[in-house]
Amino acid sequence: MNLINVIELKNTEMSKIPQLKHIGLYVENLAKMEAFYTSVFDLIVTDRGQVERLNNRKIVFMSGSDQAHHQLVLIEGKDPASGPSVVFQMSFFVDAFSDLRRIETRLQQAKVGSIHPITHGNAWSIYAQDPEGNGLEIYMDTPWYVPQPHGKPFDLSWSDEEIYTYTQSLIENNPDYASQQAWQNKMQTKIKKVSSSIE
Repeated sequence: MNLINVIELKNTEMSKIPQLKHIGLYVENLAKMEAFYTSVFDLIVTDRGQVERLNNRKIVFMSGSDQAHHQLVLIEGKDPASGPSVVFQMSFFVDAFSDLRRIETRLQQAKVGSIHPITHGNAWSIYAQDPEGNGLEIYMDTPWYVPQPHGKPFDLSWSDEEIYTYTQSLIENNPDYASQQAWQNKMQTKIKKVSSSIE
């Protein structure tokens, strides 16, 4: 069974309730916050860079699991006068393109004005906001890893195979392009190293 068949198989399964998977926070001092979460919680920095669609703000991705590229995302841009950090986005995991399409339709029915499907290479996502302006992401994993941040628009009206082929064409020439399993294997090694040093 090839990867296209796997995606098609997932689409035939009963839809599941989306699962909350990670959180992103706007921060005032990115270096200080990164140091806090890596030293206090032993989170591992998995990627860092700048987000083009957010005026090239610096971003850091962190995780303590080989099953999640990031569990916590820190992004610069918090107003020092705003008090405690506000939520950058809440992210919900789904299993299949049919789930993404269903939620996109529901967002449209709820009159959400700005809905952005983005392929990150390692995930297919929809970005939107709730009625009070809190950021939302609904996403599913791809079979690949590519360094983050990486993001290009795509269209959920395309077929599953078209989305799959388009995404792979964007990332397959990246020198750090790898399978998700290869990335997980490397992450397992890092986690073992960190875990062995915890007293």
